[in-house]
Amino acid sequence: MKEKNIRLDLIRAVALLFILFSHFFDHTGLYEGAVMLPVKISAISLRMIVGQCVTLFMMLTGYLCCEKKLSARYYLGIVKIYGLYLICSVMTLAFEGLVLHKEMGLQYIVGSIINFYACPYAWYMLMYMGLFLLIPFLNVIFNGLDGKKQHLALLATVFYLSAMPSLMNTFFQLHSIWWKNLSPLLYYFTGAYLRRYKPELSFRKALGILVLVLGAFVAFDLFYYGTGGEWIITVSYNDHYQAYFLSVLLFLLLNAIKAEKLPAGMKKLVGRVSALSLSAYLLSGLTDEIIYPIFKSLVPNQNMQILWMLPIAGLSLVFALLLAWIAALIYKPFEKIVYTILYRLFPALK
Repeated sequence: MKEKNIRLDLIRAVALLFILFSHFFDHTGLYEGAVMLPVKISAISLRMIVGQCVTLFMMLTGYLCCEKKLSARYYLGIVKIYGLYLICSVMTLAFEGLVLHKEMGLQYIVGSIINFYACPYAWYMLMYMGLFLLIPFLNVIFNGLDGKKQHLALLATVFYLSAMPSLMNTFFQLHSIWWKNLSPLLYYFTGAYLRRYKPELSFRKALGILVLVLGAFVAFDLFYYGTGGEWIITVSYNDHYQAYFLSVLLFLLLNAIKAEKLPAGMKKLVGRVSALSLSAYLLSGLTDEIIYPIFKSLVPNQNMQILWMLPIAGLSLVFALLLAWIAALIYKPFEKIVYTILYRLFPALK
């Protein structure tokens, strides 16, 4: 396995872990609860870091897909994406119906799958499906530019449209928010830029800059918003300037890890977690639904809950990966059947 692939697998695996950490904070509400100030500041800081999980995935998409070209075979890739979503949806609905005894008719089942709410966190699919369709055209834009200055101009333009409003509108409404939903394109182009020019920082330097930037953001936000904590979700939105800078620094930090020095067994584990990341993410809503009500009943004191972040989020991750492995086993015959049908209908796809 090439070194760069190991590093990218590591980034994807860490992004998945961050998702589960993010869910921990969302389910416990530590950053908005009546907890001691040191606990709240710690929770806010950690939530701002782990909240960049989805943006890391989007940058990875740009890094990996920036050479893709328009073709029928490219669009065949949507079979795996939608196939895994479909399987995860059926697994989630089956559990909710058979175990949690949630009432659901055929209309609800079909509607929830089609409208991407069968899995609690399937909103990502709504965004990613559109991005997937646009990628060949986005690559025409990116690869059609001449040199680093033009690529930086592209990043600056998309940043200005999507993320700048969150900065310029901090005190007054100075910037239009019409284009803020372009943020997936910002992260996609950023990932493509990182692949093209490969800016590198040492792990120590990247960590130092990340700590300083995070500290500055937390200090400003506490001064501006107060200690209520409800604002932390807003500043973690993908279209927020803080999310963008933290995401890029996290990507550079993780990419600076000497992944090639990991033991062979660890490399294999990281690769496997990376491969199961999409299904594990979709199914983590199911595991969260089981674990957190039990956890909060056993540890009702919010000041103590943060001490359990790693084991509880880790437990949810383990169960989500186990379910994702089952989904992968189910997907194999599904993929074979679908591709056989498509190749018979459209022989040119082979």
